[in-house]
Amino acid sequence: MSLKEDINAVKEELNTEEQFLEGLIRAERFYKKYKKQLIGLISVLLIVFVTYSIKVYIDESNLKTSNEAYLKLLSHPNDTQALAVLKSKNQNLYYAYKFQQATKKNDKSLFKEVINNSKDNYLKDLSSYQISSIDNKKSEIDAYIDNSKVGLLKNMALLEDAYLLLKKNKKNEAKLKLSMIEVNSPIRSIAVNLEHYIK
Repeated sequence: MSLKEDINAVKEELNTEEQFLEGLIRAERFYKKYKKQLIGLISVLLIVFVTYSIKVYIDESNLKTSNEAYLKLLSHPNDTQALAVLKSKNQNLYYAYKFQQATKKNDKSLFKEVINNSKDNYLKDLSSYQISSIDNKKSEIDAYIDNSKVGLLKNMALLEDAYLLLKKNKKNEAKLKLSMIEVNSPIRSIAVNLEHYIK
């Protein structure tokens, strides 16, 4: 019985080795058949990985440099070198800084620069609202209400518009403007109070 078991064990071992060799031969044939494609795929993957790594490194470097420039500008607003670095490294932060400066100075030209050059629609909308409220003219507020694409401060502009109409004793038009303020707006309660005042 042990001789028979030994023979069976040797057969199984030979079958296992045979299957292993068959697998190696198949893998070698596959490699030879698709050698160029495999090398090309590995090369492309390597290039993508290296490119992505370089991009991440450059983005992190630009972010660090632009943050340092922004911090310099906060303490020294007239630092033209820091302003140039900020503009070249981070356009969004540059125009956010410009918006901040325009707000401090109530400078329409700076707001217009942000509107014309920034890619951030929210910043453009805030700048448009600021321009409309600087002179507190009804025509400019109406222009903001009609032309605002984002409408961040549309309800606030409607409230301002209604207030200006009330100052001119145009109660019906003011009521109409107040009714246009959205129900879920935080300033809706102010609008309701003004509507009661009008009656």
